[in-house]
Amino acid sequence: MFGNEAQRDVLKIPVSDDTIKRRIIDMSGFIENAVTAKLSRKNFALQIDESTDISGKAQLIGFIRFVDDTEIINQFLFCKELIDHATGEDIFNSVSSYLEEWKLSWENCAGICTDGALAMRGAVLRDFVVELKQ
Repeated sequence: MFGNEAQRDVLKIPVSDDTIKRRIIDMSGFIENAVTAKLSRKNFALQIDESTDISGKAQLIGFIRFVDDTEIINQFLFCKELIDHATGEDIFNSVSSYLEEWKLSWENCAGICTDGALAMRGAVLRDFVVELKQ
């Protein structure tokens, strides 16, 4: 875009794989802090889905939706590897631990949306209701 001279200048900048990884982690942490800070006392809805990556590992993906002033925000929240199995209980525990880590309360969760898979239907919704009642 800027020509060969600019390309040569960019190639002179030493950036290792570790530097790039650290910068990505720093940027994602900043975004996560900003989103969770906005959510401290707001109601929100969760959308979660369990999927399997190309290496066969189960991944849990969470999106969050909330109102910020007059705007509806739909934000990617997390992607966590499910270490054990992809049971409803494992999924609920993973989401719950994430919310606890960022000091978000189940009491502010107005709803939860899943794709209706068996692992999602049973324990996730049951435990969600039980957690709200406590």
